Amino acid sequence: MLQIRRLHLASLTVGGARWPVHGFVVTHPGGAVLVDTGVGGPAEVLSDWRELLDGDAEVVPGLSVIATPGHTSGHQSVLVATAQESADVLIGDAAYTSAQYGGPSDDELPPGQASDPAAWRDSLHRIRAMAPARVHFCHDTDVIHR
Repeated sequence: MLQIRRLHLASLTVGGARWPVHGFVVTHPGGAVLVDTGVGGPAEVLSDWRELLDGDAEVVPGLSVIATPGHTSGHQSVLVATAQESADVLIGDAAYTSAQYGGPSDDELPPGQASDPAAWRDSLHRIRAMAPARVHFCHDTDVIHR
């Protein structure tokens, strides 16, 4: 069985509010996988970090990435099979917080949430359609339980 542990990496200020920055460690029978929830900055600095996996892929048994573009063109979320039920989703920046996951209108999105609002909405619909057991957020300590 795979287990998820949240890591508090930092905090940042968005619109006057403090948001956590989380990463995750997923332990599995063969060891541990660090889920880095992303980094921003100039393209020339980040070029070595881009699309090591392109599209949907299984990383280790029970741990997969799925394409969830919209926040950025190559954004991916992580699916973790923790038990016999639906998978947990480490949503990364596909939705910054549980409030964004609920589907605000485009004019209510915080700055940077969606570089492509139509793709962003499609990605959230894809995640919701999977009926995940839990959704874990990069910038929110709330976990949505099905």
